[in-house]
Amino acid sequence: MQLSFVPTTDQGEIRLRLERLLVPGSLLDPALERRIARLGGAFESYAAGYPLPLWAPGLAVSNEMRGLTEALFPLEQPRAVFEMVLRRGCRFSPLLSASYLHGSASWIDLLQKLWPLLPCADPAPVLRRLAEDEAERITFLFALMLPQHFGGGFDRYPVQTRWLSLWLRANAGRFPHGIRVLDAACGSGEGTYQAAQVLADAGFGAGSSVHGSTLEPIELFAAAHMYFPHAAEREREYRGRVGSLLCHPGAPALEFYLDRVDAPLQRAPYDLVLCNGLLGGPLLHDPVELAAAFAGLAARLAPGGLLVAADRFHAGWRQRVPNEELVDRMRACRLTPLEIPEGIAGIKAS
Repeated sequence: MQLSFVPTTDQGEIRLRLERLLVPGSLLDPALERRIARLGGAFESYAAGYPLPLWAPGLAVSNEMRGLTEALFPLEQPRAVFEMVLRRGCRFSPLLSASYLHGSASWIDLLQKLWPLLPCADPAPVLRRLAEDEAERITFLFALMLPQHFGGGFDRYPVQTRWLSLWLRANAGRFPHGIRVLDAACGSGEGTYQAAQVLADAGFGAGSSVHGSTLEPIELFAAAHMYFPHAAEREREYRGRVGSLLCHPGAPALEFYLDRVDAPLQRAPYDLVLCNGLLGGPLLHDPVELAAAFAGLAARLAPGGLLVAADRFHAGWRQRVPNEELVDRMRACRLTPLEIPEGIAGIKAS
């Protein structure tokens, strides 16, 4: 699926664009109803034979509860029906393998993580509502793919931001007609807007562009529309932070599009590529995949272009790949390392 969006918060336009991604209306048909009913019956059997208290909000889950639940009501059973409903509701193939549906140890662990969207232990009533009610389904899908702790947030790399501001001012003469910037693996887009604000503050306006790319369509949609139907406060704060930038006549042109960092170059190369929160952390550390990612990022750079990457994981126990190895990966892609105060950077030969 080729998707790209220019940011907007216009509700009518958002609704039209959502229909490019999601199937409207009820999805419930006799076959799905039977599948949900069978799952409800399996849950009733589990509840009748489960010797411990059934899950309820606030329950402290023990390993014994977890193990018994997985033995009597394996997560695989409700997960299959949730995936059936969600896939029917999408015009693309959602990356559900990266969600709590696959990352939870048991059904009760999933209940804990998705409460209050999953308000009771029996999955059948929730699944029926999701199949019937488009708004409920949208909220659930966005909550599943964009849980609160997933990467999003402004001001995550303040040292990098200050350094970039100084670098842009020092190199303004190199870009008399504007600069092209890519925020690769942009997630829910906060870093993309922040990069655009840094450009605007440094005097890069008309003629400059800032693009954000991600491989996940729900992330892409949330970023381009500052849209979080499962988190109203987050949405208000996000739009409050970005609103003035979108209205500023001298701001760089913004666009978000679907892309993988290791895919072949599809667009004109960029003068500056940011890739924060990905390289060498828990999301991307396999040697082969890491090499492909660096090669893809290097391909996105114009001659003389700069790659900058940082990851909060690198300051803590979740770091998987040392910075020295990441720098070696840059060198292998013919990027000359540049010492910066946060993360790593490399310059492509002119």
